Amino acid sequence: MNSTTRRRLGGALAIGLSAGIALTGGSGAAVQAATSERAGAHHAKAAQLSDFGFRGDVYGVKLATDSVEALNLKDAHAQQLCTRAVGQVVERTSVASVPDNPLIQVSASTSRTETYASGDQHGVRGTNTIGDITIGGTVGPLTTPKLVIKGLQTTADAFNTPQGYGHAESFTFASISLELLDNTLVENLPPELQQLLAPLDQVTDTVFTGTQQAAQQVFQVLSDVTKPIEIPGLGSISLGYENGRANSHNAQSQASALRIDVTAGDRRQLVELGTARVRMGGPAPVGVFRSGGTAMDYQALQGALRFGNVQHKALPCQGSRGRTQTYRVAAASQLVPVPVLLDGVTYQVNGDQMKAKKVAKGWSRTAISSVSIPSAQLVISDVSSRAAMRQRTGQRVTSKISTAIGSITVGGQAVPVPAPGEVVELPNGIGEIQRQLVDTGYRGSQVIALRIKLYSDAVVIDLARTAGRIYPR
Repeated sequence: MNSTTRRRLGGALAIGLSAGIALTGGSGAAVQAATSERAGAHHAKAAQLSDFGFRGDVYGVKLATDSVEALNLKDAHAQQLCTRAVGQVVERTSVASVPDNPLIQVSASTSRTETYASGDQHGVRGTNTIGDITIGGTVGPLTTPKLVIKGLQTTADAFNTPQGYGHAESFTFASISLELLDNTLVENLPPELQQLLAPLDQVTDTVFTGTQQAAQQVFQVLSDVTKPIEIPGLGSISLGYENGRANSHNAQSQASALRIDVTAGDRRQLVELGTARVRMGGPAPVGVFRSGGTAMDYQALQGALRFGNVQHKALPCQGSRGRTQTYRVAAASQLVPVPVLLDGVTYQVNGDQMKAKKVAKGWSRTAISSVSIPSAQLVISDVSSRAAMRQRTGQRVTSKISTAIGSITVGGQAVPVPAPGEVVELPNGIGEIQRQLVDTGYRGSQVIALRIKLYSDAVVIDLARTAGRIYPR
């Protein structure tokens, strides 16, 4: 297999384009909207406006546990917020590792997203390249098998031509090697791992290497198996994902090269390497929505640690043609430094554009059935926030926000639910709760339903963060 590139055209011809549903991930608009104006110098230059809404999200490394991301570890993160502009480029480069696990070393990662027009084709493309990845080896008294991958590249492309919307995804890498522990007998390895090693050239008794052609065969092996391939003494390796879809209203493309589950050492960590997600849709005659929610944004040690993006959902840039889209997450948790347990997370988004009236309008809602912080004996029920927005071309976005809280208890005793904007002290001086923090500007609003501060643990937890903003370009 010389390449895993796939190119597809989907849906009807692009004659009467209208908005549709796009489900790709990336950082939520609710989390990122406040910093959207700092996306990079490339955004400052003049660009041609299209009738499409584009979005891209590309990064080198992601570490996630129980649906909650370690946001401070997302490496070389190039995010293209919703835009109608063609020729917009966001590029990020970093040299990093995964500091929570010395067995995982990643260097020289570059991510890029760009919106483009070439002839009669419009699109958005995301690319990530990682120079070197080393998993395992010797760390202190611990020695594990060592997996080395060089030149890993992931590409995702969503586009529109006169024939309709389409998408393309690809993986490539330059070389791969696996160094087993001394005295390892290949015939005693799991059959799937033997199959993985087969395309590689055996250099010594325990070291297997392969060039780009062999690396592509390794990708094929990973795509054929139905579960991760175990590497005894290290963990497991599996192909990430490569998929996309297109219809008469939109296209999305997403690819993630590899998932490495490292079980060696004193902790278990799942690392996603080389991810690109892009999407586009139309028409977008008035502007683009930057709207959506995230259930929790968790900061500890004065921001040194940050977690969030609980499978967040954002409204497609062009809207949802007035249809309400609902997404649910059964449960999520963040276990360190202070455990927080979430049950019954619901995201809802709705957006529409009316070309004749030159109006765009919509709303987003984030809700959590139950929040529990066992160490503080704190339980909160039915937390939600909602942000609505409406704009007429050339005018300020009008906003309407609201929040709701069911009940708050500490040690089984009821605590008064604060009114919007108010702060309530928690019993025994353990912390405080503030309700309905609002940030409103020319383009719309963002609201946080509840902010919890735990004094002794130096932890700040924002619950049900929702944004509703509309941008002309």
